[in-house]
Amino acid sequence: MNVKKVSFEPKNRRGLSSVVGALFFTVLMVAGFSVLSLALDAQTDIVTTQRMVSDVEIKKQQEQFGIIASVDGNKILDVSINNQGQNSAEISSVWIVNKTLPNQPVQRFEVNYDDAYIPSGFTSNILESQTLQMVDDTYDIKVVSALGTIKIIELTVGSGGGGGSGLRAELITDPPDVIIGQNVTVALMVTNTGIDTINNVQPDPITFTPTGSGAATAFSSHTPDSVDLNGGASVLFSWDYQVTGDSGDELSFSSIARGDGAASNTVSDISILREPTDGGSGGSGGEEIVVRNELFGKPQIFMIFPNPIGWDNNNRALWGVMVANPTDQPIEVSKVAIVAMSPRATSSDKIFAPECEDQSSPLDPRTVSPTTDRWSCPESNQLQWKNTNNPQVIQPRSVHPFLVEIGTESIGSTTGEANLIPIQVTVASTLGQFGKAGYLSTMAEENVAMPNVFLSTAVGTTNSANIIGTVTGITEGASVTFNASIGDFDTGSGNEIKSDSRLIINIPKDWTYTGINSFTGFDNPPDVQTFPDGSTQIIGTLSNDLTGSGDVARTIQFTATAPDVTNAKMYVMHILADGIATGSSSNNYTIGPLSESVLQVCPTSGCP
Repeated sequence: MNVKKVSFEPKNRRGLSSVVGALFFTVLMVAGFSVLSLALDAQTDIVTTQRMVSDVEIKKQQEQFGIIASVDGNKILDVSINNQGQNSAEISSVWIVNKTLPNQPVQRFEVNYDDAYIPSGFTSNILESQTLQMVDDTYDIKVVSALGTIKIIELTVGSGGGGGSGLRAELITDPPDVIIGQNVTVALMVTNTGIDTINNVQPDPITFTPTGSGAATAFSSHTPDSVDLNGGASVLFSWDYQVTGDSGDELSFSSIARGDGAASNTVSDISILREPTDGGSGGSGGEEIVVRNELFGKPQIFMIFPNPIGWDNNNRALWGVMVANPTDQPIEVSKVAIVAMSPRATSSDKIFAPECEDQSSPLDPRTVSPTTDRWSCPESNQLQWKNTNNPQVIQPRSVHPFLVEIGTESIGSTTGEANLIPIQVTVASTLGQFGKAGYLSTMAEENVAMPNVFLSTAVGTTNSANIIGTVTGITEGASVTFNASIGDFDTGSGNEIKSDSRLIINIPKDWTYTGINSFTGFDNPPDVQTFPDGSTQIIGTLSNDLTGSGDVARTIQFTATAPDVTNAKMYVMHILADGIATGSSSNNYTIGPLSESVLQVCPTSGCP
C-alpha cells in the first residue's frame, strides 16, 4: 500500500525565515550603530574639552599684567591694571588684606563688568565705578583674573604711603632688553588722581642702580620741563640714555614726581643689557619667524612707522603692517587696525584725521601698492584697513604688506614739547583676532622732519611707488640686492634730519653678507660688523643734513645671499635710525623710526 505523508508545515516557511533573519540582523546593526554613535559623541566631547582646557592654559601662560595701587587726596582707592600681554585681560576680583591687624583680615570685592576688561597695551582703573575709601594702614592688594592669574602689590595709606597727595606715577623703560651702546628711553607717566589742579609738576632726576659695570649716560634733561596738571589728567616725562656695560648687567631706573604741595609714589623699572647676538629686543641679528604646524597657529605681525610724527597739514608719513602666515594653510585677513594713543588724557590730539576716506586731502590715507585701497580713519587716533567682502588671502608660509601714507591732522597744544605715544596693532583673520603692542613713537607739537626707514626698489627716493615692506619668492642660495633707505617725508626745506644721524640695517642670521654696492650721502665707509652667529649689522652715518625737499632719501645698497632651506621660511630684516631731527621752532627731537621688513625664502622646488 502506498501511504502518502501529509505535511502541516506552511508552504512559505523558507520565506518567513528569511524575513525574520533580516529583521534580526537589522536590529543588531541599529544597536551597533547606536553604540558606535554614543562612543563617537563621547570621544568628541573629550577632544573638545581637552582643546578648551589647552586653550585656557595657553591664554593663562600668555597673560601678563602689572598693578598700580594708590589713593587720592580723599583716600579713595585706585587699582590700575597695565595689560602687558597679547590678549585682553579680564579681572574678576580684588582682595584687600590688612597686614597690620591680627589674623590679617581679608575682604573681597568683585570688579564691575564695565571695568573688568583691559585691552592689550592699555592701563585701566578696575575700580572706576566703585568707591572704596581706605583708612591709614598697610595693605596687600591682591588682583585675580578670570583665568586665575594672581598679582599682589603692597600699599601703605597715610604716613609714608605717598598715596594721599593726588599724584600717581608709573615708570617704564623701553626696550626692557637693550643692546650695549644703544639707547634706552625712560618714560614716567604721572597722573593727578585728585580733583584740584597741581601746579609745577615735574620729576626728580633719574637715579639708577647698576649691577656689574653697567652705566647710563643721559643725552638731555626730561621733556617736558614741568606742567600744571588738572584733576584726572596725565603727563608723560621722558629721558634718553645711552647704556654701557656687560651682557646681563641690570640698570634699575627710579624717580618720583613732585608738584606744589604734592609728591607721587617712588617708581622704578629695570633694563637688562644684551650683546647684539643675545637676541634681545633690539638684537642686531634680525629674527627668524619660527614656522611649525601648531594647533593654535596665529598670524605674525610686524610694523613700519615714523618717529617723530610732526604736526603737518601738507605731508604724509609712511605706516605699514606686515602680516605673516606661518602655517601650512592659506589665511584670510579682513581687518588691520593701528591705534596710536595720546598719553595726555585731556588733550585733543588727532594723530590720524577722523573719517578720512576720500583721499582728497594730504591728511587722508594714500594706499601704497600692493595693498588694496581700503584704508579709513573711524576715529581720530585709529587707522584701519577693512574688507570683509573680499578679505586679503595670505598663502602658506608667506606674508602680505598693508602699507599707507597719512598725515597728522592736529595737535592739541603749541608748546613745542614732545610726547611718547604707544602704538598697538590688531589683525582680524580666519585664525582669529590677534594684537601686538610695545611700539612707541614721538608726537611733536610743531612742524618737524618726519623720518621713515624702509626698503625700496630704487635708490635715493621716498616715492611710494618704490617703497616695499616685504620681499617674497626669494630662492634659497640666491644673491639679493637690497636698497635700505632713510627719508624725510616732510617735503619742506626748513626741517631736517641732522648729519651724524645713523641708518642701522640688521641682516638676519643665516643670511651671508656679500658687500656694499653704494652709499651716497653717508660717511665713507659705513661700519660693518659680522657677529659669531652669522648675522651682520651695517651702520651708515649721514655726512650732511637730510631734508625731504625734492623727494630725496639716502640709501645704502648692499647684497646678501639667502640661506638654504628645506621648507619656505620667513626672516625679519630690522631697519632703524638713530639721531636728531629739527622742528620749525629749532627744537631737536630724537629720531627712532622702525621698519620690520619680512623676507620669504623658498627651496628650489618653490614656495607653497
